[in-house]
Amino acid sequence: LHSYLNSVVITGNSKLRKRMFQTSVQFYLINYESVISEDEIIKYLLKSKKMAIVLDESHKIKNPSAKITKTIFSLRDYAFKHIIISGTPIANAPEDLWAQFKFLDGGTLLGNDFEYFKDKFGVRIHGGKSEYSEKKLTELKEKIISFAIRRTKEFATPNLPKKCFKKIRIEMSPIQNKMYCDLKKELFIEIVNMQGNLVIDESNNILKKLMRLNQIASNPFLINKSYIETPAKYNEIDRLVDEIIVERQEKVIIWSSFVENIIMLKNRYKKFNSLAIHGTVDIESRNKIVNRFQNEFEYKILIANPAAAKEGLTLTSANNAIYLDRSFNIVDYLQSQDRIHRISQNRQCNIYLLLARNSIDEYIDDVIYKKTEIAKFIQGDSKSINLYESVLTKEQLILILGEKNEKK
Repeated sequence: LHSYLNSVVITGNSKLRKRMFQTSVQFYLINYESVISEDEIIKYLLKSKKMAIVLDESHKIKNPSAKITKTIFSLRDYAFKHIIISGTPIANAPEDLWAQFKFLDGGTLLGNDFEYFKDKFGVRIHGGKSEYSEKKLTELKEKIISFAIRRTKEFATPNLPKKCFKKIRIEMSPIQNKMYCDLKKELFIEIVNMQGNLVIDESNNILKKLMRLNQIASNPFLINKSYIETPAKYNEIDRLVDEIIVERQEKVIIWSSFVENIIMLKNRYKKFNSLAIHGTVDIESRNKIVNRFQNEFEYKILIANPAAAKEGLTLTSANNAIYLDRSFNIVDYLQSQDRIHRISQNRQCNIYLLLARNSIDEYIDDVIYKKTEIAKFIQGDSKSINLYESVLTKEQLILILGEKNEKK
């Protein structure tokens, strides 16, 4: 965008950013994090001339209590026009829409009371049968589609090759499985004593504890440094890397939510000139890594964290993506897989999901599926909500965490 417009990209330290705002251009491009520290000069700029605020990836302000959301709200009244853009406006649940539309129209469409909106349209999909009112979600859908323009990738880029999803179920080793079961027993006590039928709430501390199970299923070394054997999923990645790089002569991206995994895998695949992107890699270095991976044949593998590399990057030199693990965040998952599935890709894209059998991986897969189906319905991408019967009621989650599951 910057290269085609009379614009300036606001970067650098605060002193430099303030000088850049004094440049007379039509477009000022700034990341969300910098807005917080530069809100006063942005206010002054908006007061001095008629300007619009355009929020790209507007789902970043989905949380009304977040500092960035409050800052954006404080700037709203000074702008002449408001525009929001997002391919994934519903990041996790219907309530993600509220703050985006509050910025857009000041509360005209979805109201001014977030808690009321959340109570009316909220969906509980974290375990057990998903609790929602299809009538209310249809009402919300009709509000949104009457007020927004939605273009799916299938509509906008009909010639893109298809995605092929492959779920690979992995048997954990006896040692890895014992570590997993020991932690399950700790969580079992908490779950069995919970009141009511709602198993998981993302604001609940239990979610953080469940993510420790995710770490063990991915790589037990992440939480126990005495673990010395090769994780079961690493062995499967070895097989896939050999198939993709050696046999098919293609490139691959390996995604993991855990930085320590990324560092370990980068070292593991040095012979393929592996590259890595995670949160501590600065922007300049990140751009160099992307350029190498895209344009230099010898760089065969990129290992990355979806939170750090899911947006804005074109990585179409690869047509394979392996998910070592996933979080509950559907934006991380959907946008990261689309790094290889975008304009300039001319090969089938293979998405490999590694799921440790009888583990939290299967629960995360279930939650992501449900969140995606509900988001597609509200956004107008589908005509109905197609949810299968969940296997994760409170009682069944107890079985998953309890000893009965270990006998399977």
